[in-house]
Amino acid sequence: MALPQARPSFLPDAEFLRLKALLIRRTGHFYYEDKDDLLWERVRRRLRVLNLPGTGAYLELLQDPARGEAEWAALEAEITIGETFFFRYAEQFAALRNTILPEILARNAGTRRLRIWSAGCANGSEPYSLAILLRQMLGEALADWRITLLGTDLNEASLESARLGTFSPWALRSMPPEDRARDFVPIPGGRGWQLRPQHRAMVRFQRQNLLDLLKPDAALEMNEFDLVLCRNVLIYFHPEVVLQLVRAMAERLVPGGWLLLGHAEPSPAYAQFLEPVSLPGTAAWRRGGEDLPPLPEMPAPDSAPPPPPPA
Repeated sequence: MALPQARPSFLPDAEFLRLKALLIRRTGHFYYEDKDDLLWERVRRRLRVLNLPGTGAYLELLQDPARGEAEWAALEAEITIGETFFFRYAEQFAALRNTILPEILARNAGTRRLRIWSAGCANGSEPYSLAILLRQMLGEALADWRITLLGTDLNEASLESARLGTFSPWALRSMPPEDRARDFVPIPGGRGWQLRPQHRAMVRFQRQNLLDLLKPDAALEMNEFDLVLCRNVLIYFHPEVVLQLVRAMAERLVPGGWLLLGHAEPSPAYAQFLEPVSLPGTAAWRRGGEDLPPLPEMPAPDSAPPPPPPA
């Protein structure tokens, strides 16, 4: 009996390799360096939507002065779609509730100012979870605090969804029914749940490519954070770039500020400029009071296209 033949792998041509190089340079998503089949599936979706014959025509569209930026945004949305939900990683939220946020709130009791950044926030579940948690912890005292809760992402479509504050039951699956009823309003027709306005008002969203942190003209308002969460984002980047990005995020923390990463993302190398803190089920990092030591310089990313690979 003949065995079924394996499905042939996608064979990249010169135009696809040029597109991949452009994409990695623009987004920093080194994750796709060895995943041609996966990237091709994402690109092919855009080709079908646009009714384009192939990668060459798609490259022409991306380089079109009038339409290119809009299509880049659509492609970036395809490659950054991530699954997330409220209060994801219970151990980290327990650390936030029991250790990290109480320490920050006590330290900032004099100024009553709190700045938190959720990098790679996708549909907003993470910063909105923090908003719910802070309202629970502060109660009526919340009105006396100046709280900045910033969510950033490369995917503009995800940010638009986050601003709407509507979620499927799947995104709320980790919440007990009584908590869901307290913090959300059911959408008529069983079409999901709307986050209550008092939580939505606490969070601001903006588009950002993390690579911009490595540029000399990085946004000045991205600074003085008490807490930065960047969970399951760094896996997309080259290891050398990851070290630069973590160093850049550490620079944007106040002395004593906290950094939380995904479970698979910590590295001993971060101890060059951050203090590791071991919490139950959670690896956290804190900035010390001194200036951070420099890392070897890396050329700032630019938008110049790379030369086409040899045919």
